[in-house]
Amino acid sequence: MVQTARPNSSNHNLLTVGVGLCALDYSCRVKRFPGRDEKHDALAGSIQGGGPVPTALCTLSRLGGRAAFIGKCGADNEGELVRQELESFGVNTKAMIFDLQYVTPKAFIWVDVNDGARSVVLDRTNITDLQPEELDNTLLGKCRYLLIDGREGSAALAAAQIARDAGAEVILDAGSPRKNIEELLPWVDHLVVSKPFADNYTGLTEPIEAVKKLSQRHFKSVIVTIGKEGAIYSANGEIFHQPAFDVKAVDTTGAGDVFHGAFIFGLSQGWEFRQITKFACAVSAMKCRSLGGRAGIPTLAETEKFIKQTE
Repeated sequence: MVQTARPNSSNHNLLTVGVGLCALDYSCRVKRFPGRDEKHDALAGSIQGGGPVPTALCTLSRLGGRAAFIGKCGADNEGELVRQELESFGVNTKAMIFDLQYVTPKAFIWVDVNDGARSVVLDRTNITDLQPEELDNTLLGKCRYLLIDGREGSAALAAAQIARDAGAEVILDAGSPRKNIEELLPWVDHLVVSKPFADNYTGLTEPIEAVKKLSQRHFKSVIVTIGKEGAIYSANGEIFHQPAFDVKAVDTTGAGDVFHGAFIFGLSQGWEFRQITKFACAVSAMKCRSLGGRAGIPTLAETEKFIKQTE
């Protein structure tokens, strides 16, 4: 099922660099989301690293890829936990910024025990965006793939320009349109975004129509993730719907982020886009069986077994 990587003497050892928001996630499962002025007891709790790009890099590394992260945290206990967890997955953190002036962002997440749906409050009130001058240009010049979430604004744009000029492919993960999105999109090769982004940006609510409209631009591929319905991709003139894999969802937090990591792994193996999308949907579904954005990330062997069993 899984094909081997294509030989490529200019692949920079298939290093993926990510630039984006990082946070520490505090998650708890609840019988129902708290209402105004209510108090609830959690059924389970978890503290894990978060952020779209770092979680994607953890996924890529767990599957067997090489990854490095550039992002900003406070020089505090939470920042140290973020660093330690990334490194436990095998993600290189040497280009991260840990600043004494700032506080590491935190995400507070309520997860519905009935279906794994979640509500998130992100606190990044005591930190500034990563700046272009804080980027590791040498590292960006060595990567084969660059993953950005667009949240870091000017730093994301600068990173995309440096990486593309060095021959890398740029993947954008966006949950909603960003302020500088029009500046950023010309530097993106693979647009892999959520349905809310596609709806908002195109003004269309039907995912297939949104994918068609987005595909009129220069992208090598466009994928819109649609939660429990799977994903729709467009590449090489083909539009295809990949259904989601059926699992008992414990927590959907990080499902899209994990999808991105698996997508990049598939790119690095030289697979066809239909196979990449199927694989990414499988990895994303498997992650949803555990509480938190990273605890359920599977290995490559586990994913291959899962896909074979479902077939």
